[in-house]
Amino acid sequence: MAAYSELYVSDIVENQGYVFLNIREELPGVDEKWFIKSWMKSETRRLLDKATPKWAGMPPQELIWWFIHHECQADYQRGQQWGGFLPQWVGIMYALYQWKFELSSKELIEKLPLELMEQLYVPYHQLGDEAAVHKLYEYVNDRCI
Repeated sequence: MAAYSELYVSDIVENQGYVFLNIREELPGVDEKWFIKSWMKSETRRLLDKATPKWAGMPPQELIWWFIHHECQADYQRGQQWGGFLPQWVGIMYALYQWKFELSSKELIEKLPLELMEQLYVPYHQLGDEAAVHKLYEYVNDRCI
């Protein structure tokens, strides 16, 4: 059972991928792992978890702006950037996983930490989004048994 109507899925999934990929342009020198962890535990992401219409339809640049100005107040951690498309893939996987398996983003970042996502990127990213998210689900459930 999905977390909310399929009407919002593609927007939320694509937008989160875009947010994670482009945060380095909005916050030069940002530690991307810090940003993703903060985002996944944020009020903004909680509203996306429920597909609150205002947030579900908000363009990614506005989501970034809102998060920066209302949640981290431009007080962010500087550090290493991942580079490449890894952040985008992580954003897509987290959003799709959250929708398909009805897990809050706050819980999801604990079950699938960024270090694990980094390790699984190479073997999973070419599977396609649907197959990759199911492999991630299997991986998490196999580890929990």
